[in-house]
Amino acid sequence: MSSTAKLSFKTDWVDAEGISGPELSATWASLEIRAGDSIITRVLDTRAKTVRDFVYVPLYPFAEWVVTNWWFLTHETSNPTKDADPQFRRRHAIGGNREGYAYPDLEVLPYGALTCLVWTRGPSPWTGIEFLDWGELWVDSSEFRDTCTDLIDRVIRRLLSLGVEGTLLQEKWEAIQGADRDEIEFCEAAAGLGWDPYDLGDEERSLVLELGRTLSGAVLEEGIAAFNARSLMTECSAIAGAIGRAKANALRWEPVASMDHELALAAPTPWEAGYELARDVRRALGLDGQPLPSMARIAAAIGAEPASLDELTAPVDFEAAAPSGWRDHPKRRSLSGFRVSRVLERREPAVSLLPRPRRSVRIAAHRHAAHQSALRTATAQPRLRRRIPRAIVEPETERVSPGPGWR
Repeated sequence: MSSTAKLSFKTDWVDAEGISGPELSATWASLEIRAGDSIITRVLDTRAKTVRDFVYVPLYPFAEWVVTNWWFLTHETSNPTKDADPQFRRRHAIGGNREGYAYPDLEVLPYGALTCLVWTRGPSPWTGIEFLDWGELWVDSSEFRDTCTDLIDRVIRRLLSLGVEGTLLQEKWEAIQGADRDEIEFCEAAAGLGWDPYDLGDEERSLVLELGRTLSGAVLEEGIAAFNARSLMTECSAIAGAIGRAKANALRWEPVASMDHELALAAPTPWEAGYELARDVRRALGLDGQPLPSMARIAAAIGAEPASLDELTAPVDFEAAAPSGWRDHPKRRSLSGFRVSRVLERREPAVSLLPRPRRSVRIAAHRHAAHQSALRTATAQPRLRRRIPRAIVEPETERVSPGPGWR
């Protein structure tokens, strides 16, 4: 997919006769949801025997579901463990929270900068409505948040205009909008693990705080997406230990480390930057077109011991978790040269094997006590991607140019 789709909620208020509940009657409306060229709310009205592009529903339950699950919808990435948990679907699919109304079976799956929308066709129970469209599209995550924010604000303005105040929707949205930076980071981390940040016990709150003290930046973000909450600190400690050992690596090759890579990194695509960086290194080595077919030749070219290169490029600390025989497996040997090229690309080789933190993550829970009440083809398909452990696809995806859903 070359670009992301646009998401929109089109609403028109309508009179609701005989509807009990002030928040329901006040927000009764026609709702049309579009994603790109698809109309998610296109339905067959079996009673009127007509097809239309919208449904008649109260917008309050829909908006309340979005707000209640806000941190999950924006920061909880799927993984194989969560796929087996029925509560994950309740947090991410409006179809499991319809409350008897004709909402579409729409699932929201955030993956960093992109969010995947998946919807299915079929009848809506008890409503005489059958949804006709089905599909899967990627939208920009910031646009998803902005579009949902606009809908929530519209619903709250409608409630206030009709004198409806003090609802759960209004209270929760006020808390989310009023969160400071530390509280936002706490909520993002807790929700990423599958925990409601406003309903944590003391043990879970302490674990989230400890996680924020141990990891930071991109390492924290990637870890949260993959961690099993039941073995959280064990996995966190393993990563922290691997980082410490990688930073302690003393191998440096000054001719490459001192090179100015800024021009190469300005290339329009990552792979073009990679080719240009490779040309820079070959010029610095004076190879004159000669290939480097083995690790021994690479070591000789940069003046290093082969054993040092092998130590540098080994997957730090995770050998014990790999299948037996992985250390000498041909696939591992074939990847070693590729890892060397990644080392040479940076000015600080020993550190560059791991993601560079974008910023320190400061997580505080003090305010929450008051709130207590893949391979590219396969991984581009979310239903497949969610079932492929990252540990399996990571070595291969390093060889593939970036595609939708990858950061």
